[in-house]
Amino acid sequence: MRINRITGAVIAGAAGLALLAGCGSGGDAEASGEASNDTRTVTDATGEEVEVPADPQSVVTLHYAATETLMDLDVPPVGQGAFMDTAVPEEWVDQLGEIPVVAQEEPDLEKIAEADPDLILSPNTQEPEMIEQLQEIAPVYQFTLRGGDRAQWKQRVKEVADAVNQTDELEALDSEFEAEQKRIADEYADVTKGTTIGAASSFEDNSAYLWGSENMLGTILPPLGFDWSAAEDTMVEKYGEAAQGGNKSGKVEPEAQISMEVLDKSLDDADIIFVNSDLRGDYDELTTTLIDSAVFKELPAAKAGHVYPIGKATIAGYSDAEYGLKMAERAIKEYQKD
Repeated sequence: MRINRITGAVIAGAAGLALLAGCGSGGDAEASGEASNDTRTVTDATGEEVEVPADPQSVVTLHYAATETLMDLDVPPVGQGAFMDTAVPEEWVDQLGEIPVVAQEEPDLEKIAEADPDLILSPNTQEPEMIEQLQEIAPVYQFTLRGGDRAQWKQRVKEVADAVNQTDELEALDSEFEAEQKRIADEYADVTKGTTIGAASSFEDNSAYLWGSENMLGTILPPLGFDWSAAEDTMVEKYGEAAQGGNKSGKVEPEAQISMEVLDKSLDDADIIFVNSDLRGDYDELTTTLIDSAVFKELPAAKAGHVYPIGKATIAGYSDAEYGLKMAERAIKEYQKD
């Protein structure tokens, strides 16, 4: 698949405008001391060395997993992948709504070219042919979205920050996050110690989705003092598949989709079940159906009333992770009452 004539014309036009703009403003750039042509070579998640701008000014993201990190770093993109309002912090909704959406299921090459990016951040799920077409528009840095390192959300955030030369700014976010984890762990040690947790979602009818202790929530919740459900980890190991969810790495991720028939064996040792929600604490229709199912209601944690929303199990960045901590502390307080 190659760029069609219309897309090629848009790309050529955007390049021409950029060239004219450069010719018209070169004196200003030199006068201000800006080195707009400076570049850095970075290694992306695929092992590819990519020459990127040293100080990128017009970044396009093809997935919200990169958009959130740019927003956390206060360097919003000029084009972005699709997002849901309730899956982003409320205070970002208006600002994000003004940024063109240039990717839904697939990138829209014409819209990306119109955004005139100097860098494109792509998840590591695109086909090589698409990456080649994107490279005709701007340098493409692929970050980890799926694969064996999927659970390492801090690694992905660092990849994105490295691509835009903002790793120093990232350190402050991480320090604040870890300090909050420690505060909660210290303040509620008498509640979390010896308490076993699990996490569940639903993305398809008549099925549940399990998150093992080595997944994203596993880096957020156990440091608070919790133990992770051994039953859930066993089922994740048994039913996890390398080909699920666009994973092209060949490595099994620490998560699994299961049938409802085995849900009762998956979380029967959990004192608390955290359930995937949006960033308003609400469940979608599939998750509500899961929670209302007879088999879920028979789980010990559900029968005891210890089922709580946790925010997104797929952590895009520090804003998601911080929301998860807030919801976890709220759940701990409720659990403490019993």
